Amino acid sequence: MSALPGFLLVLAGFGFLIFIHELGHFLAAKWAGIRADGFAIGMGPCVASYRRGVGLVAGSADARVVARFGKRPIEMSDREREANGLGETEYSLRALPLGGYVRMLGQEDGNPEATSDDPRSFGRAPHFRRGVVILAGIAANLALAVVLFLVAFLAGVRFPAPTVGFVAPDSPAARAVPVNDPGESATQGLRPGDSVVAIDGDRVLTFVDLRVAAAMAKPDTPLAVEVERGGERLRYEVLPQRDPASGLLAIGVDPARGVSLTDVRVSRETVAAAIAATPDLVGTGVVPGATVESADGAPVRTFAELEAAARASDGAPVEVVWRTPAGERIETRLVPRPDFETLRAADPAEGADLGLAGLAPLARVRQVVATSANVDAIAAGDVFLRVAPEGGAAVEGPRLSELMRTFRGAPSTRIAATVLRGGVPVETGLETNADGQVGIYLEPAWELPIVARPLDEVATADGVVATPAKALELVPLARIESVDGAPVADFLELRQALVARARAHSGDAALPVTIGFRDPGDGAAPVDATTELAARDLAALRALGHSFPIDDAFFDPLFTVLSANGNPLEAVRMGFRQTLVMIEQVFLTIDRVGRGSVGVNQLQGPVGILHTGTQVADEGFMYVVFFLALISVNLAVVNALPIPIADGGLLLFLIYEKFAGRPPSIAFQNAAAMAGIAFVAGLFLLTFYNDLGRLFG
Repeated sequence: MSALPGFLLVLAGFGFLIFIHELGHFLAAKWAGIRADGFAIGMGPCVASYRRGVGLVAGSADARVVARFGKRPIEMSDREREANGLGETEYSLRALPLGGYVRMLGQEDGNPEATSDDPRSFGRAPHFRRGVVILAGIAANLALAVVLFLVAFLAGVRFPAPTVGFVAPDSPAARAVPVNDPGESATQGLRPGDSVVAIDGDRVLTFVDLRVAAAMAKPDTPLAVEVERGGERLRYEVLPQRDPASGLLAIGVDPARGVSLTDVRVSRETVAAAIAATPDLVGTGVVPGATVESADGAPVRTFAELEAAARASDGAPVEVVWRTPAGERIETRLVPRPDFETLRAADPAEGADLGLAGLAPLARVRQVVATSANVDAIAAGDVFLRVAPEGGAAVEGPRLSELMRTFRGAPSTRIAATVLRGGVPVETGLETNADGQVGIYLEPAWELPIVARPLDEVATADGVVATPAKALELVPLARIESVDGAPVADFLELRQALVARARAHSGDAALPVTIGFRDPGDGAAPVDATTELAARDLAALRALGHSFPIDDAFFDPLFTVLSANGNPLEAVRMGFRQTLVMIEQVFLTIDRVGRGSVGVNQLQGPVGILHTGTQVADEGFMYVVFFLALISVNLAVVNALPIPIADGGLLLFLIYEKFAGRPPSIAFQNAAAMAGIAFVAGLFLLTFYNDLGRLFG
């Protein structure tokens, strides 16, 4: 119900776009002298209508005309209709608020046989006038888009700034190759803090531009990405690759973050759960939407500054001052989160995990999504001990990356699982959706001494190397008990012990370390095994610092405001530019679907558009205006496509008639109309299926 106002606003806006499209056709028909018998908003049964001579009535006014005169107004001549006191047009509101039409004499979508020899019929009008009528709906939507963009830019609309905040390991961005070399700063890979200024020569204004450019890239073709770093402009070649999570081409970067906790309806529950999972914030009054004002007395503006304060503390509590949306000032002391090593599997397809010396923790459920199909099968705090997909191999002690890979590799499948719940193993079963998701958020179980399946080898800049864990010969679910005889209770204490030994050890000579552990199973005897920390292991441990205790993902991005700064002429220019950019992107999307780099599962229909618009409405009215401008461009471009029953298809028939001296045969038009209806119906069903999958998957 909290989304209802936004939904109704977007629904009304969507209906307005259709109204403007049909109004373009209607006014052009009036200008061309073509008799317009019906002007409808919506599709399906008639809810209410008006025709001069009948008045405003529930249902169809034409039904009243038939009851009174025995035939429909469109079957009457102009003289007969006027003699009966009837207006030319029935204005109607239909039950389904998606669609609309203008019914002209001699032209009905989907019914090519509805021709007429009346001088005011569509077919008797000159070709030029008919062309204007056909194109008027498209022109109206494009003009409306320019106006809506103009309004949005006059007011100013916030977007994520095109600043890199996170670069995924082994991603295209991390492997980006520098093209020019102005100095030492031109190292391989994009870096956090880089400001992207252009892609393939096109100016980048927002992080959305960056993501769209990657998604719309030609397959197997690198992008020329220009960034600003430390006052220098650098150019990189980046080859986008398909992101398994979104199914789109991407380069593996996230936007830089600010210091305000996200507070939109779709994320509020998740952010509140993150606050509740941070012990130092429980009961303090910090809520979604709260903004950090200072850390250890220094004002902060970016999440990177919060991270710097956490690193500088070396684990000591950081004094953090918050300001809530209600204006309340809250002082907190937050203990930074210890960093762990990034352990990249030797096979890049297996991904990466956080851990120490080849040892990774088990995966724990941080949160169960409210709409998950597994809300009764899994709970927050459950730790995965074993998973076994139906018809697949079981995985004992899965690392977090292995668990996610297991889910993704078993779409629409039941997965048997053993979880640790309250210290007791519990058998359960999970259902994956078509995308191999189970509807949970995961995190490492640092507070347990149990190891997941160790990594004997990891990929480094020097190639694949053996880890210290290899010499220990640990099995999955082994329980770490001591380091050099000193007891450890969990991964956090294991980290503390290994880091202390690495920092106390001088030089790069190998450091022997003895790990005490027990194999899984009741009654297993304690075992001591010795391994060596090589120079690279010592360097990695010494470099470990601390991070801010709340992930950057829970904070709003750094924003930039697209604004004309009150200049109407600049707003007009920006409106035209954005309209042209959107036209290009729609055609690029169609091309990329054909090439296969954008899957058909990414296409949205009316339900998905309304759902997305409802989420956009949470950000404010100007976001709705901008969103409707985007949809208006989409409506124009889709209607311009050469599809029978669409405006583009009608224009093709008109061009054929102009040069052939006669219209296509009725039989051909009927076949084309049926093909067009079948295509549109199939596309509607496909997008409807996609939309439902996103809503309930």
